[in-house]
Amino acid sequence: MAKADCVIRGGLVVSGRGIIRADVLVGDGVIQEVGQNLQAPKAIDASGKYVLPGIIDAHNHPVYADKMDTFSLSAAYGGVTTIMPFFGNLAAWGTPGKTSEIIAKMIEEGERISYLDFAIHAAFVAEDDVRTEIPKLIKMGVPSFKMYMTYPKRGMMMPDDKMLEAMAMAAAEGGMAMVHAENGYAIDYLVEKFTAAGRVSREYFLPSQPNILEVDAVQRAATYAILTDCPLYCVHLSVREAPEIMARMKREGWRIYGETCPQYLSLTNQAVLERGALGKVGPPLREKEDNEAIWRGLASHAIDTVGSDSCNVKAEQKEWGGASTDFISGPGAKPRPGNIFEARFGMPSVETMLPVVYHDGVNGGRITLSRLVQTMCENPAKIFGLYPKKGVIQKDSDADLVIFDPNMPFTISAEGMHSNADFTIFEGKGVIGAPVFSMQRGEVIIEDGQCQRKQGNAQFLPGNRDLATYAKSGFPVE
Repeated sequence: MAKADCVIRGGLVVSGRGIIRADVLVGDGVIQEVGQNLQAPKAIDASGKYVLPGIIDAHNHPVYADKMDTFSLSAAYGGVTTIMPFFGNLAAWGTPGKTSEIIAKMIEEGERISYLDFAIHAAFVAEDDVRTEIPKLIKMGVPSFKMYMTYPKRGMMMPDDKMLEAMAMAAAEGGMAMVHAENGYAIDYLVEKFTAAGRVSREYFLPSQPNILEVDAVQRAATYAILTDCPLYCVHLSVREAPEIMARMKREGWRIYGETCPQYLSLTNQAVLERGALGKVGPPLREKEDNEAIWRGLASHAIDTVGSDSCNVKAEQKEWGGASTDFISGPGAKPRPGNIFEARFGMPSVETMLPVVYHDGVNGGRITLSRLVQTMCENPAKIFGLYPKKGVIQKDSDADLVIFDPNMPFTISAEGMHSNADFTIFEGKGVIGAPVFSMQRGEVIIEDGQCQRKQGNAQFLPGNRDLATYAKSGFPVE
């Protein structure tokens, strides 16, 4: 056995199978042993705390106020050890060009400035040549491809014929399609209708994107995935109808995976009514009945993962002016104060994700701690080809570990965050339970409230070309 560097002693080690009291021996960047009374030159006391696999955030956008450097730092303080951002040919994000060329640059930049290991998803738009880009990206270690079924006026929507072409190519090459599932033309119709009637204040945002438009797009994407025999990952599911759609597809044996986000578990449209543009996300925050249905879908395995969809923007970018003009049509167009449809989408959520899901889910009796580890560690690693290197505490896996104190109370505030974003939609929310220590590949990241890791040590994580290696037929519904 290689020489051990340290042992995490006395904690409760959590996996998707259960919780055991055990020590975790770490050496040469990997887990050497999980067992009792293990010895090493250095001991880290985890008594009274949980030892979790490092959280994998499989959905984020470090392209706004935070790039890969400060975004990964904020994520690290939230117990995340691996991030999986989206990059691509999106002029709205300031990165026009060939997606493969953009991603090659982001891999180089990420290894230079990120504090955390990272994988990458590609994001396609209509002008991408998917026939040449998909094989090239898969060879680069980027086998997952997101397509927007909405935002046609922003130049982001993938037409259905191109989406089918991309799915067929991904299936042939061993990749996976990902979709933002909303009916973009119908949303634009409703926005234009409300705008023409002068109904542009915050209370009209949710009615402009009703549940049925997400239901329609999820079902259409699933149909295309079945026709092309392509694995499908539906990001940020938000509607109460989604879990049953996913469960039905899984029972029929299709390789379909569903993701939700903390905002769709713990926030409602009331946040938009109270805070306006700061609560504007796509899909929108919905109602309590949707929250509870998504929680049930998470518990029943109809929904497989939780990702942050964190867009770390500043309040001035969210509101009326500045960068929000990126999404307004016409040269030199300016947003009109009070027009919710002209405010920027997105909110920072990566640093608060684990405490919020733990508090509202585990403390709230909606999911078990083992289910949390499945949805935030094991399943993302399995779905995106990083398992068993990431996502699990077992011999020979990377020593990506988080010590979580289930008894630590704190109040979420923007002042306590470590991001360039200057607001959190969870402002003032009291939670019990927080990460207090983390390491990656045996190197300490966060200890005693301080980041110990220097930039330049992060690794790009190529995804397994066969993304179904550990999830051949999807995860069964309970």
